[in-house]
Amino acid sequence: MPLFWLALAFLAGILFANAVRLPTIAWLILAGAAFAGSILLAIVFRWLAQRGGTGPRPARRLPAPFSLAFVALLFASAFFGAYRYQSKQPDLSDPNFIAWYNDTQGEVILEGVITAPPDVRDSYTNLRLAVEKIRPAYDTTFLYREVHGLLLVKAPAGGTWRYGDRVHVEGHIEAPPEDEGFSYRDYLARQGIYSIISWAEAQLLRRDQGSPVLVILYRLKDHALAAVYRIFPDPEASLLTGILLGVETGIPEEVQDAFKTTGTSHIIAISG
Repeated sequence: MPLFWLALAFLAGILFANAVRLPTIAWLILAGAAFAGSILLAIVFRWLAQRGGTGPRPARRLPAPFSLAFVALLFASAFFGAYRYQSKQPDLSDPNFIAWYNDTQGEVILEGVITAPPDVRDSYTNLRLAVEKIRPAYDTTFLYREVHGLLLVKAPAGGTWRYGDRVHVEGHIEAPPEDEGFSYRDYLARQGIYSIISWAEAQLLRRDQGSPVLVILYRLKDHALAAVYRIFPDPEASLLTGILLGVETGIPEEVQDAFKTTGTSHIIAISG
């Protein structure tokens, strides 16, 4: 039960930080002070209880979940939740962050590493890129500037892209679109992506620039994907890869519509 209250306080801290903006370090200091206070109160209460137990009138102790020490721990959890939320918010005014270049005039040239398996579609391929450096495309004398952040690149279909590839990309950086029905911007923001290139020229520079562990895992996934398509026909194979491996791009549209109509789309998702 105490863990439930701590988790609830953590979530409350996230909501509070969304409404009240403080420097990230301020939330961390508050969390540390509240945690230190909870330890100090617990020590004091324990000392008072032991001292009161030796006399004729033992000191009354509050139930643990409602003691002052636990209340201080709840505040520590809330402040840490606020710190966690605040520390993950990007500084869009930082020129070293890729989103600073959103909707600027002219195309740019950038380099980065693919951080996830490519999302292959019929007419294009989505690449999730960790950008490392950038320069204007129109000025060949301009030196590259080091930047950071994730970028979603829509590259032409047919490339042999894979996780860990270092690529050279040229295109126009934009903020993800949003409308009344669906906010693609919020959808990508939840994944840490605040910039897109809706159509880009991409060129492979080097292979295997990512984590060696993830390279092995993604290769095992590719082998499993090939094995499923070798054993089963479509659309059964595409449906199975969606359920077991999270690869939903091959599922026919009519099959997806059938799951949506029956309210069972969660079955296809690997988390469902």
